[in-house]
Amino acid sequence: MFVRTSLHLRLTPHTYSLMSEPYLSEDQQIALFHATGRRIASIVTGTRGKRISEQVPEIAAVPLLGAFVSLKRNGELRSCMGTMSDQMPLGDAVEQAAIHASKDDPRFPPLAAAELFELDMEIWLLWGMKRVAARGEERAKAVIVGQHGLQIARGGNRGLLLPGVALDYGMDARQFLEAVCRKAGLPTDAWLDDRALLHIFEGRPIAGPLAATENIDKKTADEMIFAAKFNRLGPRVPGPSISETEDIRQICLHTFRGMVEGIAPANYFPGLFDGNVSGVSLMFTLPERPPLVCSKISVRPDVHLQGAVVELLRVLGRQVERIGATLSEVREAKIDVAVFWDPTIHGNAARQDISSLDSAFRSLMLSSPQGWVVQFDPNRDIEEILADTVDFLKPDDLDTAEVISFETAATTSKLFLTSVSKPIRGPENRPAAVAGAFYPADAERMNAELDKMLAGAVLDGVSANKRRVSAVMVPHAGWIYSGKLAAQTLAGVEIPNRVIILAPKHRPGGVDWAVAPNKTWTLPGMSIESDLALAESLVNMVDFCEFDSKAHAEEHAIEVQLPILARLAPTGMANVKIVGLVMALTAWPLLQKAAAQFAAFLESLDETPLLIVSSDMNHFANEETTRRVDRQALDALQKAVAEKRPDLAYATVLENQISMCGIVPMVFVMESLRKLGRLNKIDEVGYTTSAAVSGDTDRVVGYAGLVLD
Repeated sequence: MFVRTSLHLRLTPHTYSLMSEPYLSEDQQIALFHATGRRIASIVTGTRGKRISEQVPEIAAVPLLGAFVSLKRNGELRSCMGTMSDQMPLGDAVEQAAIHASKDDPRFPPLAAAELFELDMEIWLLWGMKRVAARGEERAKAVIVGQHGLQIARGGNRGLLLPGVALDYGMDARQFLEAVCRKAGLPTDAWLDDRALLHIFEGRPIAGPLAATENIDKKTADEMIFAAKFNRLGPRVPGPSISETEDIRQICLHTFRGMVEGIAPANYFPGLFDGNVSGVSLMFTLPERPPLVCSKISVRPDVHLQGAVVELLRVLGRQVERIGATLSEVREAKIDVAVFWDPTIHGNAARQDISSLDSAFRSLMLSSPQGWVVQFDPNRDIEEILADTVDFLKPDDLDTAEVISFETAATTSKLFLTSVSKPIRGPENRPAAVAGAFYPADAERMNAELDKMLAGAVLDGVSANKRRVSAVMVPHAGWIYSGKLAAQTLAGVEIPNRVIILAPKHRPGGVDWAVAPNKTWTLPGMSIESDLALAESLVNMVDFCEFDSKAHAEEHAIEVQLPILARLAPTGMANVKIVGLVMALTAWPLLQKAAAQFAAFLESLDETPLLIVSSDMNHFANEETTRRVDRQALDALQKAVAEKRPDLAYATVLENQISMCGIVPMVFVMESLRKLGRLNKIDEVGYTTSAAVSGDTDRVVGYAGLVLD
């Protein structure tokens, strides 16, 4: 039975204003709740139902700022969608919110009929949007927890949180402001920035169990009861049979062998299963090589199967080309296929109900902010599969790790798929990966090119003319484009016997913050030694850092600097050792935490190593745009040093979509130096673009040389 909410909308005069709470009587609130419940039930079961404005015509025209419908199961969010405008009628606002919450929340699969009995519903009616005029810390005083919702916008980033979020999670005003920044993809202190537009608004929920909805039509009710009784999650989602999946496998193998021989793949395969699913995975096994896996998986049924297969075959082709597989190997290779559909959420890693799942037909996914894992093993109990998956992924918070199952058809007896790369130590020697592409592969030609790039530079690494500095930033494109600027920048500073090179992670695969585990780096005519003891200390003291060879195997950003360092070192590379670190895109709060640990690591050393940030500037705009946005980024770096606020530079690059690939290692180094009290000065050694060499002013990359003192 529906329980009337204790948080009633207060009575107001019959005139309406978007700045004041709309008037709904208690009976009208209850009628709206039942109308919304009936509308959601009809959408989910695919039965005919009346629009909300038709069900509650007496309040359909009440003006609102907007409305949201939030649905929870066992206290955990299942879906929340809504709409806002300058002014909209209640009927239309709640109608749109109900439709989108039923099937369009991008974070979750569409609602299913059997779930409806388990859901609690909140209908949020919103009003009173006001811009917060206060600045800085004063903004927190304008936010009343439990009364206000928040909306923030800066650059292209926007985020909104309903008033109930702060109450649900026990937040104070500052924590609520930080949360809406995270929702917008902004640094958690972005609310302090005057450039961030901050608005407050008000809202009240009409809440109750969805199962208490009255007067659901018989056809809809029968569908709900039938679905719950037989654990059906809505109208059965179609997928391929095992024999149809085997047909897909045969076509994949035939098509891929043709692609390797130069035959373009078809975009459509007549006679094969064709429709939308939640995912597909291809596993390609070459003789005596690790399998190559390509997957496209979504919690929503929006993956077109045949289109995804062709897309993954092309990805697979690039992987096979990269590892240098021969045609004879490809002819002996095996392909397996797995198809996933009918996604169902069962709770989270802390609380879930998977007792009714049959591992013979359904795979299990664990999805968390750290990544996802999918397992399919018909010979194991589903509870054992879940425990194994949790142990592998090790989510930071069990409550935020969702447990999802898929109907699965596979041509292999079991599956283990993951987006998470586990660190691999790999071989002791890291061979040159980009010699012949980014710089000469022949030792004699490489040295001749170094002579040209360093013409006029002082090569004595300890010359009095050289500066002892904390860090430099140098470009890492092919030497023909940026080698001279990189060489001239490094030639102006002392090269100590320890160097840490920090670079962006350009390629997929490997862990996000990967420290090179190899003992040596092989280059044309020489090898360079790693400082493994220093690298071990770095991994131990900075949480995100892990030894991993996979992320370094084909990375160019560190390798292109090594021959230059070898030439500039005071006594050759015999007395200079390298630590290489590649870094993926990372949120500012995490960068801050890691920078504090890195600063402590540097402070623990007897002698501070030179920090080299390997980074290009903006990529692939025209010459005029490239120079303009690069100047914007370089000015932001100068300002960040002057104000001791590296986060300002990070925000400038991200918000203006400046494709400076090494912004993460750059601001990481700057924040670490700030922690040590060494972020004092930044000098620009030089700037150029690829157009200076190529003459192409339409597709340009920018390069800068910087010194931090």
